[in-house]
This record gives sequence, C-alpha cells and structure tokens, in this order.
Amino acid sequence: GMSVDQCKNAIIEDMKNEGLITKQEIIEQNVGTCWRCKTPIEILSEKQWFVRIKSDEILETSKQIKWIPSHMKTRLENWTGTMEWDWCISRQRVFATPIPVWYCNQCGKTLVAKPEWLPVDPMKNAPPETCECGSMSFVAEEDVLDTWMDSSISALQVGGWLKGEKQRLPALRPQGHDIIRTWAFYTILLTKALVGVHPWDAIIINGMVLGEDGHKMSKSRNNFVVPEEVVTRYGADAFRQWAAIGGSTGSDIMFRWKDVVAGSRFLQKLWSIFRFAYPHIKDFDTKTRVELTVVDRWLLSKLAKLVERVTSNMDAYQFDEAFRLLRGFLWETFADNYIELVKSRLYGKDLNPKKAAQYTLYITIDAALRMLSPFLPFFTEEAYSRLHKENIHKKSWPIPDKSSIDTTSEEDGELLVEVASYVRRYKSEHRIALNAKLKKIEIYRSPFTDTTDLEGVTNSTVELRSDMPVFVDVPVEIKPDMSIIGPRYKKQAKQIVHALQTANPAHIAAQMKTNHIVLQIDAESISLEPEAVSVKSELMLHGKAVDAETIKDVIVVIEK
Repeated sequence: GMSVDQCKNAIIEDMKNEGLITKQEIIEQNVGTCWRCKTPIEILSEKQWFVRIKSDEILETSKQIKWIPSHMKTRLENWTGTMEWDWCISRQRVFATPIPVWYCNQCGKTLVAKPEWLPVDPMKNAPPETCECGSMSFVAEEDVLDTWMDSSISALQVGGWLKGEKQRLPALRPQGHDIIRTWAFYTILLTKALVGVHPWDAIIINGMVLGEDGHKMSKSRNNFVVPEEVVTRYGADAFRQWAAIGGSTGSDIMFRWKDVVAGSRFLQKLWSIFRFAYPHIKDFDTKTRVELTVVDRWLLSKLAKLVERVTSNMDAYQFDEAFRLLRGFLWETFADNYIELVKSRLYGKDLNPKKAAQYTLYITIDAALRMLSPFLPFFTEEAYSRLHKENIHKKSWPIPDKSSIDTTSEEDGELLVEVASYVRRYKSEHRIALNAKLKKIEIYRSPFTDTTDLEGVTNSTVELRSDMPVFVDVPVEIKPDMSIIGPRYKKQAKQIVHALQTANPAHIAAQMKTNHIVLQIDAESISLEPEAVSVKSELMLHGKAVDAETIKDVIVVIEK
C-alpha cells in the first residue's frame, strides 16, 4: 500500500494525464498535526462506534462528588456543557482492547458479544451461536476500543465489579487536571451507566510538574528529570518531600534539585533525632507515673495542638501545609529547643526528672512518626519497627490529647526557651564556648520554680528571684573623639587625650551632664564640648559587673 502523500501525488499525476488540472500552485493553510511528532493529520471518514453522552446525568452525578480544589469542578462542568457530540470509542490501531463484535457475511447483521462470552477476541474466536439468518460465516470487527474505555472502569474494577462481591467504590480518586475531560468525565459516565452510582466520594486534582525552566516537563524540551536519578542520589523519601511541599493541592509544581536536597537534610535531622532518643526510650514503659516539668508540659501541649492542625490539614487535602507544620515542629521546637533543654536530665542520675523527659520523648516521637508516615514511608517504617517491632502503616492516626493543652505551661515554656536562646546567643557574641560555665545567671520576676533544664542547657548556676534588680550604671572609660579634638586643639590635642584617659571616668561623666568639661593642663584650664568625648559605662549589680536583658516581663542577669 501507499502512504497518504504517495497517494496524493499519484492522484495528481492521473488528473494531469486526463487533462483535468489547469493550474497548480503552492498555498498556505492550517493543518492539524500530531501533538507529539508534528505529522500532519489526514481526516478519514469511516464508520465508528459511539457511546451516547447524557450531559445532564453527568453534571448531576458530579455534584455528588467532593472536588479538591473546588474550582476544578468548573472545568468538568464547562466541558460537559459544551459537548455537542457523543463519545467515539473505536480506534484504528493495532494494540488495545478488541471490540467484541462480528458482522454476518450473509445478511450483514451486527452481532454483539453477550456478557457470558466475555472476554473474547473476535479476531481469534468465532461467536458460539449462529446469526438470526442461520449463517455461521462472520467477519470480525478490526477496530479496537479507545484506551479511556479501559481506564474509565478502573474504579469499578478496584471496587470488585463483576466478582460477585459487594461493590466498594474508592473513596478518593487522585489525578491530573489535564485529564478531567477524559479520565474523570468518562469514569463518571460509565460508572453511572453501569452501576447507577458516582465512582468516588472525592476527587483530588493535581497540577503539572514543571521543569526548572518553568515549563511543563517534556522530552521535546529536554527539561525532564528521570525519577530513578533522584531516588538513586537522595532516596525516595527526599523525593516525596519535594512532591508534598512543592505547592498547594491543584497547583503546578516546579521540580528543583535544591528542594530535594532540603528534603534529604531534613531526613538527616530526623535520623539524628531518632538516634539520640532511641537509647532513652527503647525500653521505656509509658505506664510509668511521671511528674512533668514545665518544659515537658510545654512540648506536649504544642504536640497536641500540632496533631489537631495536621489532622485538619490532611482532612482538607492541604498536604503541603501539613508537612510544613511537621517539619517546623520537629526541627525547631523538638530538636533545637526541647532536646537541648532536657539532655542534662536524660544523662543525669535523678530518676524522676529523667523519666519525665523519657516519657515526653516517647510520646512525641511515636505521634510524629505516625503523622510523617504518609510522607516518608521508608524512614518511618525503619524507625517505628526498631522502636515497636511493628509495621507503622498498620497503625492508626494519632488522636490529639486535649488534656495536655495547657496555655500557662506553653507561655512559661516559650519564656524558658527564649531565656536559654539568649544565653546561647550571649556566649556566641562574647566568644564563649557554648559548654563553658558562666559565673552566675540570675532571673528576676521569674515564673519558674525549677532551674534544672536551664542549668543543664547553660551549664551554669541559675538563681530565681522574685524581686527587681537595682542596677548602677558606672562609667569605666573615657574615649576621646580625635576627629573633633585634633582639628580644634591641634598642638594641645595629645595632652588633652592623655588628660582624659587618666581622669576619673565618673568625674568626666558628671561634667558631661552639665554640657561643659574642664581639664587642667600645665596650670591652664581647657574647656571641651561634651561631643568631643564618649563614656563607656558598665552595668553593676551588688557591686559586680553584669550584663542584663529583658525578655517579656523577665530580667536575665549574667555576671561577668
């Protein structure tokens, strides 16, 4: 046989030979092309098989389904409302599901396979009964079914259709927005037609994956990334984090390697948390009675609220927000703050405070692993199986312990965390090792009753006081401003600087308050403007040099 182009050229030559062509020229026209290979499409008028579209029925059924995001339902409604043709289900291809139909060679009648004959390939098998005209001679239908005929009964197949079981249709269908008018549309159509119900309770519509150039991933653009490459380099859990947090449900998601790297770093942080906690909680009995400290109550209260918020986000299909909450809590609240605060208790010899920290660690890690499991199935399975010797994916979702929610403990805990952070920052700014011991830390107007965790994290003695400190600002050094003294006093500048440096700082500071400084140099009185000098003062408390910081209503004093 000839190709279409060969046929066209042969026809033109025949017409020329018959003298039927009087003029031939090149013209420009719009031609449909294959979206993949760009080959021009030749429209052929052939007999086809159709399924009748009942638009009103599809629209009514779609109302029984929850659409996430809700605006995606409008796309289906718009498509359905503009349908002016039925569904052509036959295709002229080689590989697909055969159309179970034969045509009688004698009378031309169409014989459609009965349900009990299925599955059957008409090209290989003759019908098991004769035609109404008595003929046994048939020709098989050569066309095959549109692939959406198979795909659109997937919900029925999953639900046990034709197996003699009670129909259990899926609760949720996840799919891309580019196939709303095909997969979603045809599934609603066929499920309603075949079993009279809607195919799922909810449908979640995902966006497209974009390359780092901002365009939809495509081989033709060469902007695609092979999933195996990502998994090989960073693991499936890091890859899944990118997908979970890359954008809100329904929006397009741009693939960026740096997001996968960030996911890998979070996994490393989680492993560090688990490796630290595991020896302390592996044999811990949660039935042990413990007396929780303010830091324990602070964390468990925040954990209960976290479970509530993450559960709410998951129920609303806001997976990105749910994962952000989990990551922020585990990295900052749990690892950077709580664990640092309770390390001294966990390694200490006092059993009661130690058990309270163990209990809090256990409850938090158990709940966190369960909430992380949909996002990080491999890490959570590994960690949970070590801790409980069980499969985490068979466990229930955590329930928030509302009895743990304690506003007062949260406020006190946040304050304690801020105090500890200030001391760490103070050491860093003064180039003091974080594990170095400070002379003394005093906390005035403190709501705390226990210093164990603060003393542990600061490695210093902490004294709690209910009174107010009385500070004295003592001048300790005079600093001349040479940019003023030099040009103004010239030859006397050096003597003035010497006089200022050897003078009593308190005396100079007192003169500055009168806006007039007088120096005696070689029996001569020299007047200076206050702006020519600056005074360095030191904060004193109980006769000792200190630094102080006000945090909320609390004053933290560090002895130098």
